Amino acid sequence: MGIACTYYSITTLSTVGFGDYNPKSNFERLVCSVIMLFGVSIFSYIMGNFLIVSEKFKDFNKSLDEGEILDKFFLTLRKFNRNEPLNLEFQKEIERYFSYRWENDLN
Repeated sequence: MGIACTYYSITTLSTVGFGDYNPKSNFERLVCSVIMLFGVSIFSYIMGNFLIVSEKFKDFNKSLDEGEILDKFFLTLRKFNRNEPLNLEFQKEIERYFSYRWENDLN
């Protein structure tokens, strides 16, 4: 019975519903209804946690993406500077400024 219930829960959650196992009495219908509701709530909880993890991963990599944009900005400045290197102190000041802004999430 445990394997059949597990199988029924999985086919219900995945919306496949092969129909090879189906409830025959009112007690079985009640048990299957509880299994479906429990399965959907567990699945929703797992998906909610997955979305939270994916958002945190996206936020973690945000600074790397912003750093790439800053590198492109420096390359553009160098191009407008007739391909001569920028003043290193000036470049560090810009990096400090944007690092502060990104860490404090200012607009």
